[in-house]
Amino acid sequence: MKIAIKHQTKYYFNEKLPKLVQSLKLFPSICSNQKVINWRINSNEGAIINSYQDSLGHKIYNLYIENIVGEQIICSSGIIDTKDLNGVISGLIEKVHPFCFLRETNLTKTSKNIIKISKNIKNKNNKIKFCHNLNSAVYKSIKYVSQSTSIETNASAAINQGKGVCQDFAHILISSARYNDIPARYINGYLLDNTLDNKNSIHTTHAWVELYINDLGWVGFDPSHNKCIDDKYIRISCGFDALDASTIKGIKTNYYGKEALNVNLSINACQ
Repeated sequence: MKIAIKHQTKYYFNEKLPKLVQSLKLFPSICSNQKVINWRINSNEGAIINSYQDSLGHKIYNLYIENIVGEQIICSSGIIDTKDLNGVISGLIEKVHPFCFLRETNLTKTSKNIIKISKNIKNKNNKIKFCHNLNSAVYKSIKYVSQSTSIETNASAAINQGKGVCQDFAHILISSARYNDIPARYINGYLLDNTLDNKNSIHTTHAWVELYINDLGWVGFDPSHNKCIDDKYIRISCGFDALDASTIKGIKTNYYGKEALNVNLSINACQ
C-alpha cells in the first residue's frame, strides 16, 4: 500500500531564543515492511544537517537555530510503500541486542495491577500465543479516552485510572512483557485508520509496541487496537518508552520565555 504523509510540528517562542539545537528522528525506518519512495524534512528556520545513523537504525538529523523569535515549523513529508508481513519486522539495520529492552524505565515500571494482567494468561510456554493473549489483555485493561493522560503519565498511573491513549496502552504492554522476560520497545509512527470515517482517513500519529520472540524476531503489536501491525502502519522511531523514542528532542540556551506547540498531520492512501 502506498501512503502519503505530511507532518508539521509548529513551535512558537514569545521571546528571543539565543540558541536551539534539535535532534530529529523523523525519517521512516529502513526495513522490509516499508519502502521510502520519497521523503523530505525541512524547517523554516535554521540549518538541518544529516548527522549519522544510530545503533537502532535511525537516520538522525540535527537542526541548529540562533536568535529565533516567533514560529518555527518542522515539516516531514513523502510517500511510503508498505507491506503486510503479519506483524513481523524484517530487515532492520540495528546493532542493539534485544535483551537491552528488558530494562525498566520510569514510564514503564511494573505495578500490582500490571502484574495481574498476565497472571491468568495461559500458553506461557508458547511465546507467540502468549504475546497475542497479552496484547489482548492489555487492550481490555483500560479504555481509550482522548486527552485523559499526559506525556508524563506512567503505565502504573494509567492502569490505575482505567483510561488512557495509545501511549498508555503501549507503556502497559511494555511493562507487562518485560515482567514476563520478553524484550519490549516503544514505537512511534503513523497509522492510516479509515475505520471511523467513511469519507476521509483519520489523521493521527500513533504508538505501538514491538515484542521480541525467539525464531521470529521483533513483532509489532498494537494494544490500543488489539491486533498486530499491518500495511497501514508506518514505523518512524523506537526506544525504551515514549520519552526515549521521541521524534524531536531539543536543547535551548538562555531562554526564559514561553513555548507553544501545535501539530498538523495528514495521512492518505495513494496510487
